[in-house]
Amino acid sequence: MTTTTQTRRGQRNVTVSQGNGLPAMQQAAEAAQAIQSRQVTAEDVKAEVEARLQAALDQVLASPPAAEVAELQGWWDLYAIGPIQFTRLGGPFPPSDVVRAGEPAFVVTILILNPYPILPPGISPADILSKFALTYEVTYQTGNLTRWQQAGAPLTSEHDGLKLVPGQYFYVDVLEFTPTDRDEVMYEMNISARIFGCDENYAPPFAGFAREVADIDPDMFSPAPGMGDRPIRFMVYGGAPQEV
Repeated sequence: MTTTTQTRRGQRNVTVSQGNGLPAMQQAAEAAQAIQSRQVTAEDVKAEVEARLQAALDQVLASPPAAEVAELQGWWDLYAIGPIQFTRLGGPFPPSDVVRAGEPAFVVTILILNPYPILPPGISPADILSKFALTYEVTYQTGNLTRWQQAGAPLTSEHDGLKLVPGQYFYVDVLEFTPTDRDEVMYEMNISARIFGCDENYAPPFAGFAREVADIDPDMFSPAPGMGDRPIRFMVYGGAPQEV
């Protein structure tokens, strides 16, 4: 799902109280320092995204059934969020546009199976695809636009051997990387996925690519025809300049 990739940095809300006599600004600064004291991991990012997705899915499933449509809707979709950096709260630039070298960054890919019962007799694509515990893979293909060459691992890599789980409607994959560029370098990332079918052909294979998304909400579990398709583009900036 593509927008401008203005993904939130995952900042935690800090409640500032003056009950202990400390100035509010000092309390906020101490709270921010406490958050920064622990390195955010890919598992932290995955858990946060999964929690938000579950809340969005619960809202969808609790809503009245949508009106029937004349054409078959999609069986699945793929979304991407990022890059996200957590180590600098606020940051010098908007998140997802510019990331700082030497600090961990994350790209989150979300595979969603259609939970709506659009197949007769009232069966959802998610139920069919997950029932067979099909294998899927997520591929990250990244180009260094400054040098006009393919970026190395892990920016260009493949996460394979992943499996669908019966009754599970969404799947989160996190790519973690720490850029090392010392000068301003532009990158472009395309993300694709394949769901492999059964040998008995009970379930067909699928392939598709990701669209960026600005936020996680219930609309992710329904078609979004108004959104465009474009890759993630971001810049890494570092310290002293070097020749490119």
